[in-house]
Amino acid sequence: MNTDRELFLKAIKKDGTLLEFASTTFQADKEIVMEAVKQKGTLLQFASDDLKADREIVMEAVYQNSLKLQLEYETEEFILDKEEYIL
Repeated sequence: MNTDRELFLKAIKKDGTLLEFASTTFQADKEIVMEAVKQKGTLLQFASDDLKADREIVMEAVYQNSLKLQLEYETEEFILDKEEYIL
């Protein structure tokens, strides 16, 4: 494994917003992008075009955004479930 990649992966795990400033190589790295998107779904915008079309990455982004909405708007009648989302 590349030392630069290892260091960047550790950094992304602590702060996913670093994806915005990452090299195009790291923005095209599925593991790195997934770590960022797990923290904040909207970080998908900084992924490579190929990863923006990757079902697994997109599903995680949608899930993370739904969690945010759930926390902001959750009521007893309105509960979001990850399994309800199908692209």
